[in-house]
Amino acid sequence: MGLFDFFKKKNTEEKITPNEPKPNALFSEISKYNEYTIRFIIMQQNGNYAPISAYEKLDGEITGFLYIVGEDKSYTLSAEEVVRRMEENFEKKLLQGEIKSYVIYYHSAFANDENHQVAGSDEELKAISATYHFSNGQKGKIGLPYSFSEKDISYQGFVGFTQEENNIIFATKLQEGKNYFQDWEEIKMPVFENNIGLKIKKSNNKHLSNTWSGIFGFENYRQEHTNQILNKHFALALVKKPVYQDELVIVSQLEFEDVVFKSIKLNGKPHSILPLVKTDYVVDVENLEIEELENVKGTEAIIGARGRDTFGLDYYATDYAENRELYLTKKKLNVKISGIVFVLDVFKENPDGEIKYSEDFTGYMPSQDLPDYACFDFIGHLEDYRETKLLQDNSLLGYILKMRLITKPDEENFFTIDMYVTTENMRFKELEKGMKLTGLVQMQGEILK
Repeated sequence: MGLFDFFKKKNTEEKITPNEPKPNALFSEISKYNEYTIRFIIMQQNGNYAPISAYEKLDGEITGFLYIVGEDKSYTLSAEEVVRRMEENFEKKLLQGEIKSYVIYYHSAFANDENHQVAGSDEELKAISATYHFSNGQKGKIGLPYSFSEKDISYQGFVGFTQEENNIIFATKLQEGKNYFQDWEEIKMPVFENNIGLKIKKSNNKHLSNTWSGIFGFENYRQEHTNQILNKHFALALVKKPVYQDELVIVSQLEFEDVVFKSIKLNGKPHSILPLVKTDYVVDVENLEIEELENVKGTEAIIGARGRDTFGLDYYATDYAENRELYLTKKKLNVKISGIVFVLDVFKENPDGEIKYSEDFTGYMPSQDLPDYACFDFIGHLEDYRETKLLQDNSLLGYILKMRLITKPDEENFFTIDMYVTTENMRFKELEKGMKLTGLVQMQGEILK
């Protein structure tokens, strides 16, 4: 469960079911943090399930702390990891005498038992758990169970506190306009440089849903039957003869005329499936940085490179699972480059626009809508095209476009690549050779063998 996962639960009022009176010496210490208990409940009511914490300074001031996602949202932390880091940090500060106490709030599977495990799914959401440690030696966890109805969340109060004590906590008012999180730390993507000068980045929050929408069409991909079709073809690909195999990874392929569905097994278990557009077009590239996708165990990556010592070229490495070591140890490679088109339209120059394009202008630039996914907005010249069909029953219709993206008079195919587009993602009906087209494409590449 990611740090800022939303569980889409709504409630319009607060209900409290009191417990039987059970006086507890913890109450006087926990009460220092009553505002943060209420703050955390309000966050849940607003759909935010991120852990928070607060600590007591030596002068008695209570300060809130949390982790925030920075500008690059492709790397985040699980709730479990956040709680672990918070506890580790506060325990160190307690030991060094820098703070007097702390409390960490998170959602858990607690159900009036000893299970304060961080909730990892909707089904595990049972309670607010608070991990605490006070300078008087009190240390442990306490739970506040809750339950969902169609519109509401009912809070039972902290187990072990009396009805009166819980009423005091829930009667706490927040101060209007107060910044409750004076202390925070930005979650940053891990970045380092390896021994050949490649910048290695780690992301854990990216996925291929847009890529598959490029294959099936964005509206079609949202349909339940499409997920069933993809799962069926995943199973078909898995039983094909492996095209690559080592101790950890097995790669097999389901081939169509112009597109491949590549399946990956990891440690003997089905792991992922990805589409690959066939091409013979090769670019000599110098890779500059590699962004590994940790959420798929590092079997996929997005590469930042320079093509032909001239132009910038990011691409999704479709062969990273089998060629990871080669990518990490060699910067200059010959790479087959192709693309999957997400949107395609006829280019029409705005006569009132400030920018005027020459008749033979072509070009591409990083997408603002899908940054960091090797996606580019382009204006291209359609050199040629052909119809193609996918799936076992040939029911998915598309085209392979031979698209010139860089016009260089003395070199015809300086940067002219094969792109796949499904008819659903086209905003017009008929293709013609020589058309000037515009759209959004995800570049992909695999090392030439």
